Amino acid sequence: MSHYLDRVIDKKIEKYLNSFGCVCLVGPKWTGKTTSCERISKSAFYFTPRVGMSNPLELARIDSSIVFSGETPRLVDEWQVMPEIWDLTRGEVDRRKGEKGLYLLTGSSIPPQMKKNAENRIFHSGAGRIAILKMDTMSLYETGDSSGEVSLKGLFDGLKVKSLYAPKSLSDIVRYIIRGGWPGNLDSQDYSLLPNNYIDRLIEYDLDTLSERVSKTKFRRLLLSLSRNESTVASISTISRDISLNNNKLDSETVERYLDILSSLYITNPIPAYSPSFRSRTRLKIKPKLHFSDSSLPASLLGISEGNIFKDFEYLGFLFESLVLHDLIVYASAFDGKVSHYQDYEQDEVDAVLELPDGRFGLIEIKLGYEKAVEQAKKSLMKVNSKLKGQASFMAIISGMAPMAYVDEDGVYIIPLTALKI
Repeated sequence: MSHYLDRVIDKKIEKYLNSFGCVCLVGPKWTGKTTSCERISKSAFYFTPRVGMSNPLELARIDSSIVFSGETPRLVDEWQVMPEIWDLTRGEVDRRKGEKGLYLLTGSSIPPQMKKNAENRIFHSGAGRIAILKMDTMSLYETGDSSGEVSLKGLFDGLKVKSLYAPKSLSDIVRYIIRGGWPGNLDSQDYSLLPNNYIDRLIEYDLDTLSERVSKTKFRRLLLSLSRNESTVASISTISRDISLNNNKLDSETVERYLDILSSLYITNPIPAYSPSFRSRTRLKIKPKLHFSDSSLPASLLGISEGNIFKDFEYLGFLFESLVLHDLIVYASAFDGKVSHYQDYEQDEVDAVLELPDGRFGLIEIKLGYEKAVEQAKKSLMKVNSKLKGQASFMAIISGMAPMAYVDEDGVYIIPLTALKI
């Protein structure tokens, strides 16, 4: 696209630059991190080689000061290529004694040196000097596919919903799932090409850059298993069994190691289990919900298309949940909210719990359909809220097919996904 579409995180980047010497923007590749930072930086150093230029990594190895020489805020793009940059940046911030907004770092993977017990470990956490923010792929409000008539944060304050919303078709919802939130995919003629290429690049290139040995065949099998279990609570042992073929097993330890790799590349973004700040009378489960960072990735891995997705409505429901959870995470990040899920040993569950830093929380159910699906979701919400002492600030059902946004007679919000914003 030729023009810049504002991102939810843009204002937060500027806010943090006013309070910290450096802001580090992390997230999956191709989400627009560099573009967002270029808009506010005044100079830049790119670790990605560019045509007609010397190898930037070799230059930085010879003289690291070249990385930091330029007008501030200075962008250092893909800093993890040279992990020492982290400590050097912290040192530069200290040297300039309290100056704010000096540097912007972008990174699409966590270098091994930042992990616990790693060799050549990065020495300093950067606390107080470097603020870390995560950029996800674009939400439907950012792409212009949501009217933004309903504020997610406003639900905590008893927002009065007045919607003139024009409902979307099921085909529209499917398109959003398969396209994903990649900036480069918004004007594509074939939405499947970019996520397909993303997965291929991950397996054929990114894995080779790791210091540890990884079987590409087994890694792809793991990705397929995670795709089949998207938006579910599947254990490590379940995944291990799912991907074991012809006695060619993948043990739980290897599964955990591979999951850690996916996390370090920001490919997955598991939804943690809700843990109430007060004592609940019901014992809660603690396993995270499996979740890719973009709905297009599991769809791509399983060969889902607009032509064949309607053959499995149950799985379409899981992909819709993935799409909604993605947007909830993006919107919640703008006001430091957290998204988790609720599940207890009495088999009661809620798809999403939205928590604010002040302890308030809202309960959200996600349903692709309307009418009967909404009634079923409402029962789940009210039952779980009673177990949580009725302390939810709001209860909401986010639907793919709801004709408009409204509040029902019991105070439950029914909201089309494509009417939602921050």
